[in-house]
Amino acid sequence: MKKAIFLIAAVASTLFGNAQQANDNNSMLWKIEGKGIEKPSYLFGTIHVLCEEDFQIKEKVSIAFNSTSNLVLEVNSTDPKEMEAMQKMMRSEITLSSRLNEAERKEANQILTSQMGITLEQADHVSPSGLMSIAIANAMKCPPAKMKFFEGELVAMAQTQHKTIGGLETIDSQIVVMEKSYTLSEILNQIKIKADYAQIMDNLVRFHKEENLPELYRTITDRRFMNTTAENLMLNERNKAWVKKIPAIAKKESTFFAVGAGHLYGKNGVIELLKQQGYKVTPVK
Repeated sequence: MKKAIFLIAAVASTLFGNAQQANDNNSMLWKIEGKGIEKPSYLFGTIHVLCEEDFQIKEKVSIAFNSTSNLVLEVNSTDPKEMEAMQKMMRSEITLSSRLNEAERKEANQILTSQMGITLEQADHVSPSGLMSIAIANAMKCPPAKMKFFEGELVAMAQTQHKTIGGLETIDSQIVVMEKSYTLSEILNQIKIKADYAQIMDNLVRFHKEENLPELYRTITDRRFMNTTAENLMLNERNKAWVKKIPAIAKKESTFFAVGAGHLYGKNGVIELLKQQGYKVTPVK
C-alpha cells in the first residue's frame, strides 16, 4: 500500500539536455534562506519511482537532510488517513466500461490486453487514477519488487532520525487534479505508447543523475505525456498552492522539502515562485 501511495504521487506529480553545459539550474538540491528563516531549509527534486539500480542519494543531499529537523513531502505517507484514502481511490464503483461506448470498449480491451496483459473486464473497477499508476509501473524496466520509491526511502531515513514528517497536500486533492487533467481516453492512449513511456523514464533517470533540471522539466512536459491542461493543473497550480505553505514551515523549523523534480523548474516552478516572494533560493552544488 505504501508503494501504491508513492506511485500515485508519481502519477500526480509526474504524469508523471545537455548536461555538459553546466549552469545555475543544474542542481536537484536548493537552499532556502531569507525573510525570517533563521536556519536554512532545503528543496529537493525527486523521481518518485525508479528501479533500485538507478537509485542514489548523493552526499550533499544526505548532508542537507541530516542538518534539518523536519521532512515535508507532497503527501504525508505516514498518515493513516492518507493510507485509507489511497486504498479507496484505487477502485471505483463506476466501471471503466460504462465510461466508454462500444467501439471505445473494444479498443480499450485491445490496448489493455496487448500492453498490460489484462482485459477490460479484469480492470473494470480500477479507477482512472489507479489505471494510470498501474500503466506507469508497467512501463518500468524492472519488476515491482525491484522498484524504489524515493519518498519511501526519505521517510525511512526521517524515522530513523526521529524527524517530524508532513505533507503539502492530500491524496484526495491529487485525485481531483488527476481526474481533471486526463480523460479516460487519454489515459488509454498513454498506455498505448508504453515504449515511449519506457524511454521517457530512462531519460528522466539520466537527467536526474546529471542534475540537469531544465532538460528534466522539458522531458516531463513532453506533449505526448502531458497536455497543457495537465501541465497547468498538475504542475503550475499545485506549485502556487505549495509556495503559500513552504515559507511558514521553513520559518518554524529547518525543513527538507522533497517533491517531484518537475515542480522545481520554470517560470511557475517552486524555485522561481519562492524567489518572487523575496526568498533567497540557491543551488547546492
